[in-house]
Amino acid sequence: MRVQGLANVVAVAAGSNHTVALRGDGTVWTWGANWVGQLGDGTTANRSTPVQVPGLVDVVAVSAGYGHTVALRRNGTVWTWGSNSGGQLGDGTTDGRLAPVRVQGLSDVASVTAGSSHTVALRRDGTVWTWGANYFGQLGDGTTGKRSAPVQAQGLTDVVGV
Repeated sequence: MRVQGLANVVAVAAGSNHTVALRGDGTVWTWGANWVGQLGDGTTANRSTPVQVPGLVDVVAVSAGYGHTVALRRNGTVWTWGSNSGGQLGDGTTDGRLAPVRVQGLSDVASVTAGSSHTVALRRDGTVWTWGANYFGQLGDGTTGKRSAPVQAQGLTDVVGV
């Protein structure tokens, strides 16, 4: 079945119970479960049809985790929203967000991806930056403590994709 109300979609990502779509005009659209604000529309209302994430433009990539969503803007900044219990939003807190917030201290990003409760970014210089839950060392910084702001993954240089 075709998703109603969406055209010119250039990328789609599926989270655990929500979906995010990127349109060719750089706008972001979400639908599904929204119990922690992962749809980014300022509410916690579930949506069975796509809603536009307000105020987010010039987006070139999207990804979805268990309860959070990530967007990369053309200017190399990263924006996140939703669950933040592990610090996966990268805003220096563990407060959940119902609308997009900018990841602190990170710029010149080329690509992003969301894990279940952590997030990964590849900078244009080939370095990998991670933040969020780190129970099993998934952040690659040599620790198992959660990080609410980006840290550089150790030993990775000249990376071309994440």
